[in-house]
Amino acid sequence: MRNKLSKLAIGLLAATAISAAGISGAQAGDAEGRYAVKGIGLMPCQTFVQAAQAGQGPEVALAMSWLSGYLTAANMLLDGTYDLVSWQNEAILANALVQTCAALPDQPLAVAATQVIRTLGPDRVATAEQPERIVVGDNQTALYPSVVRKLQQALKDAGQNVTVDGDFGPGTRTAITAYQNARGIEATGFPDPVTLISLFAGQLPPQQAAAQPRPQQPLPQPQPQPQPQPLDMEPVKPALGGPGR
Repeated sequence: MRNKLSKLAIGLLAATAISAAGISGAQAGDAEGRYAVKGIGLMPCQTFVQAAQAGQGPEVALAMSWLSGYLTAANMLLDGTYDLVSWQNEAILANALVQTCAALPDQPLAVAATQVIRTLGPDRVATAEQPERIVVGDNQTALYPSVVRKLQQALKDAGQNVTVDGDFGPGTRTAITAYQNARGIEATGFPDPVTLISLFAGQLPPQQAAAQPRPQQPLPQPQPQPQPQPLDMEPVKPALGGPGR
């Protein structure tokens, strides 16, 4: 859990979770605003954070398995949603859950998970797509074509010469390599999590941001993108009601 993605995840998911969906006014299952949570979702956030910081114990693995099931259920129940996790990997989600839980120490894990899920809404894949397998050297991943297009558009907005077509080809690899060089990220041409976070959230690992050389000319600023419709979380309600219940 102690890796270079931890602080990035705060800005990407966790830092916006509370403001994006405060739990005090949320609706819940019964007339008193409560419903039953099962399994490890009842674990106090403080316990989960302590286990994650210690880097040991079964709690973290169980929590991530539970979150995977929660995400699957959310994909099934939320309108206009095929996949909430469009590009974030398990390390990003785990760190986001840790940081969100750290801000909600007295709440159960299920409440923090709901906040993380809410923040995934703008990046969700709305309709079914076939992920594209991407192999660069010894690295491989899979990205949805819509995410590849978003990646290409972000590269273009950052001043790179790339075609926005949803096809991850040699031109996209070259543009990623140039972007990584410009941002002080290891230049592999591979869309690793650090590069994706930098492109999609405008963040760099602290050590890389500090070491990044100042360009003589200002880098082009990303153009504002249309904001997706807010994610309707009505079917996925926080557990145990709001604070004090």
